[in-house]
Amino acid sequence: MMNDIFDWFMVMANNKSVTLVIFVVTFTAIIVYVYGSKKRSARLEEYRNIPFLDDDNDIHQENVTGSKKSTGEK
Repeated sequence: MMNDIFDWFMVMANNKSVTLVIFVVTFTAIIVYVYGSKKRSARLEEYRNIPFLDDDNDIHQENVTGSKKSTGEK
């Protein structure tokens, strides 16, 4: 029984269709997970700005302290 199933998967024509179904189901599940809940969707939208938050903090810190680097001036 297991050998028959394994042999069926080893045929390249069967393997392609099974792989396509797995990828479509996985892609659909990811889309439903991301956009399925408004609360989760809003949280993920906030996450997209994470790479830019560090730059904003550096600019804010530079404005507060006057300079980011020490220039040696008194």
